Amino acid sequence: MAEVLIIGGGVAGISAALHANRAGREAVIFEAGERWGGLLDHFHVDGFRFDKAVHFAFSSNEDYRAVLEMTDYITHYPEPYNYEQGRWLKHPVQNNLYPLPVEEKVEAIKSFIDRPEQSKDPDYGQWLIEQFGEVIATRYPYRYTEKYWTVPPWYLSTDWIGNRLYRPTLEEVLHGAMTEHTPSTYYLPEMLYPRRGGYRAFLEPLVKDLDLRTGKEVVRINPDKRFVELSDGSREYYRHLVSSVPLPELIRMIENAPEAINEAAATLWATSVALVSLGFSKPQVGGHLWFYIYDRDILPSRAHAPYRKSPDNAPEGCSSLQFETYYSRHAPLKLSGEKLTEHILDVVEKMDIASRSDLKVSDFRTLPYGNVVFDRGMVGRRDFVLDYVRKCGILPVGRFGEWDYLWADQSFLSGKKVENLSFMV
Repeated sequence: MAEVLIIGGGVAGISAALHANRAGREAVIFEAGERWGGLLDHFHVDGFRFDKAVHFAFSSNEDYRAVLEMTDYITHYPEPYNYEQGRWLKHPVQNNLYPLPVEEKVEAIKSFIDRPEQSKDPDYGQWLIEQFGEVIATRYPYRYTEKYWTVPPWYLSTDWIGNRLYRPTLEEVLHGAMTEHTPSTYYLPEMLYPRRGGYRAFLEPLVKDLDLRTGKEVVRINPDKRFVELSDGSREYYRHLVSSVPLPELIRMIENAPEAINEAAATLWATSVALVSLGFSKPQVGGHLWFYIYDRDILPSRAHAPYRKSPDNAPEGCSSLQFETYYSRHAPLKLSGEKLTEHILDVVEKMDIASRSDLKVSDFRTLPYGNVVFDRGMVGRRDFVLDYVRKCGILPVGRFGEWDYLWADQSFLSGKKVENLSFMV
């Protein structure tokens, strides 16, 4: 019998095992895949390393900073950009309108001044207009929402925003419209990335002493008899169970879950990500570490340059880009495989970033889970499901286990909750 059985070998599961061990409890991780790391893992394509979407490390939490300090890293100072109709604008757009024509800047500023008062419970679309005015809101975050979240902004709540969107003053909007020399207002002062080994290298010092078993897919949970059944038909009994499995999938695993719980869990959904990763035979492709794309006729919503995160991610003399295209049950993927890759190669040339003749490798793959979507009323339905999960004696952790918009450090701290298992009989 496992004292603490953890389902999922991502950052939250690893953290749970680490903190269980530190609390004197023996823990074992069952990871369904052949590699641990979850979204923070990477893959290789002919000498190029690509993370599973753009990842950087940041945190003010002492525990997670101590983890990061165990690995040699490169410090990056955020300078993201935005691409729209052939122009490159600094991020965030709302206080960096300088590249726009004068008439468009005047229209945007007037709209910002005339923005409506804040309402008590706005949807995300209304909230954007209240923060930035209709012109800026509909031209930039509205479009990006449709591409990144795959639904119109009024479909979403505001529960997830936090400090992710900068709300400028009128003075900042005016300043950014008159000059390109503006201070950084990105919500992070710095971001860290391992010098070697991809983002996963931050986690490697943590797993060396853990009982982490890959290829162990849990397909059924009996919370009354306290066992999990694996895809090979074997069973593992446990005293405590921790899960970082996506919440809707976890409910499908639990035997005899009530119909109301199944129905609520079925309403929870997340975006998926189609990754197109490109390796080039020339150095210094692209001028930015990462950037956002607002044009509706360009399918990806954002892209980054893995070789700029660390030179270790590409062979000497080469460079790389990775594009993220989001899709969901509400917005199926329009192009896939070679067709999406060809579309993105057209985009690369349209943006004057690189030429097809410089392409050395390409890779297409999908990630089933990208971001939890906060549609209106989701938090209440999610909490109803989570309450049931905890009553089953299961501790949910991580972005998809807790079904929340957690960054890596927050997922790590989520796993730390295993230190207090007193509520689990």
